[in-house]
Amino acid sequence: MKLWEDIINKATLGSGKLPLKSSDIPEIITQKYEVFDSQDPEEDFLRFSSLIYQYRRAGSLPLNFQHIAHAEAELEIKSYCSPKASGVLNTILEEDLMPFLKLWIKQCASKELIVTPELIPALLDIALRKKEFRKLIRDISGKRGEWLCKLNLRWNFNSSSTDQHAVWETGNSEERKELLRDLRTNNPGEALELLKTTWATEGANEKLTYLEILRINLSQSDLSWLESLKEKGQKVNAAVLDLMKSIPTSSIVAEYSNVLKNAINIKKGKALLGMVNKTNLDVSDNLTIPDIVFKSGVEKLSSDKNVSDNQYILAQLISAVPPSFWNDHLQLSAEAIIELFQKEKKTAFYIPALAIASIKFKDINWSKSILDHADPTIIDSSVAPMINSLSGKDRDGYARKFLKEKPREIIQVMIDQEEEWSLDLAKLIIHYTSNEIYNYNRSFYRPAAPLIPVAILEILESFTPTEEQKKVYWKNQSDELARLLTIKQQTLQSFTA
Repeated sequence: MKLWEDIINKATLGSGKLPLKSSDIPEIITQKYEVFDSQDPEEDFLRFSSLIYQYRRAGSLPLNFQHIAHAEAELEIKSYCSPKASGVLNTILEEDLMPFLKLWIKQCASKELIVTPELIPALLDIALRKKEFRKLIRDISGKRGEWLCKLNLRWNFNSSSTDQHAVWETGNSEERKELLRDLRTNNPGEALELLKTTWATEGANEKLTYLEILRINLSQSDLSWLESLKEKGQKVNAAVLDLMKSIPTSSIVAEYSNVLKNAINIKKGKALLGMVNKTNLDVSDNLTIPDIVFKSGVEKLSSDKNVSDNQYILAQLISAVPPSFWNDHLQLSAEAIIELFQKEKKTAFYIPALAIASIKFKDINWSKSILDHADPTIIDSSVAPMINSLSGKDRDGYARKFLKEKPREIIQVMIDQEEEWSLDLAKLIIHYTSNEIYNYNRSFYRPAAPLIPVAILEILESFTPTEEQKKVYWKNQSDELARLLTIKQQTLQSFTA
């Protein structure tokens, strides 16, 4: 009813600016009732709007539900989780403990159970806000969850019938980025083919965004397309080149490798009056470097007076080639190569560049060799990133090894992981954080608690700051940590058969 919309607009503007008059009332009402304008526009507005409201209601009919199709949810195949598990989930939802929610869902899914129906809407609302939870929540929502998603379009983000090409052609910026990111994670080749279909018509900003997404599962299969691109924009060309520099078999990495082959080689000689063989690395002072190397972003001049231009260029090149290049070039193991580089101060200078290369090209074996055999003072800034590039037990073990020297960096690396810490690592971290109570408070322990073994509960009281003034504050912190670990314990126990 348009008249009612007009009344709402008049109310928004105010009856003084836009009064409601008797002439606005439909004739069907004025034929039965005598209406007139007064000197008070507010009084008129209330009288006339009330009259029209009653007229509007009198003309309404109830909805006829007899012909509305009603589909019921299919019977569940999986069993529901226990009442105890549901109770723990309620606590997690009430306190918005997202890291514990992920733990709870994974426990539920691992037992092939589903959540009780009354909790599904709250979980679907979380999935609506947090995309990383969507698949997890779908896995434990069962047939009732599928049914609810069909009834509420806002929850229907799991629809498998979505036409990817339609989303790519007509979707908004966020939808397109999400689609490309998901495809790149699960089917990298399909993502690239989809991007190719519209690449020529994309703007520079969009191209930069999509190239960044291509870093996900970047591989040699992307190389031919990347090397074929000839873009007008300097930023886009730079982004394309940067991606190619991350692929070991690219032509630009081959150029870097060729320079290094001529620049650094093994030199054998004699020591102690010729009685002992001596092996060192020989670094050439006369570098012949093609222009393409400098055009690719390698800088010519050092800004550090203690580092020559030659050293600066070589360090950049070493950090930009896969560490395995040195195994092929020098025909030695990683351990032996690291030892050779560290023999002399002038070649030890390049060890940090080797560390950067191991991270860049995700060479886990080289990262471990550097962490095991390189001088910690030389690789100082690369220790945490290298540990972060490892997985599982390796990451945990090296975190324990280097925690004393670099506690803050290592703790930051470990709190960003999903695997539970070993008991030994947890002890080291809590020992440190309990003495740094102002830097590690509740905002730290809430995300950390799911990673800490429940066994810490038995010895939590043994962690006490050495400074007297910190002990009261730590008592509050440890009580909160104990409460959080108890929630974790209850979560694990509620799914124990």
